[in-house]
Amino acid sequence: MAAPSEIDTSRLACQDTYTSAKGAKQIPLAYLDGAAVQWQPRTPMSVLWEPSAYNDDAATRLNICFAPTPEVLQELQRFDTWSVETLSAQSARLFGTTLDQEEVRRRYQPALRIHEKTGSTSLRCKVNTSGRNAVKCWDTFRQSCSLPESWTTCACTPRIAVKGYWVMGKEMGPLLELQHAMLDEATAECPF
Repeated sequence: MAAPSEIDTSRLACQDTYTSAKGAKQIPLAYLDGAAVQWQPRTPMSVLWEPSAYNDDAATRLNICFAPTPEVLQELQRFDTWSVETLSAQSARLFGTTLDQEEVRRRYQPALRIHEKTGSTSLRCKVNTSGRNAVKCWDTFRQSCSLPESWTTCACTPRIAVKGYWVMGKEMGPLLELQHAMLDEATAECPF
């Protein structure tokens, strides 16, 4: 069953802030009925560059960046607006101090990143390549497949868990994790 192609902010609720065993502060998100927030854009996106972790070649929890479609841009701009409004309205409970919308906006790192050098926009998610939470890959025939040799040669329809928000120092941002990927791998053509 496909996840919704929209994030229904009218049913979202911020849970209480907690600190993980590794010291990471998070604010979980769930729907009012307690269901996990899953989001699956309608159309495939391209992967901008190979997933990686900053200065750690052995890492299995990586960053993956997508080139968002106009539909994804609109959906995530709507989600980011809701996030700033909600985090501000609930700031006393979530952060222990009252923050107005302008202060939250300054601290908030949006789901969509605009790259200063190129002006391009990307959507960054986390992806686990091994372990119990490893991303599950599927081909266009809905058959399970292994991780691609190169993500950048695939059109990817992602299923993303909107897990909540990370909080580090005075900054915060959405915690998005790629859980399933339907891959349409391009076949390499001989240049001769």
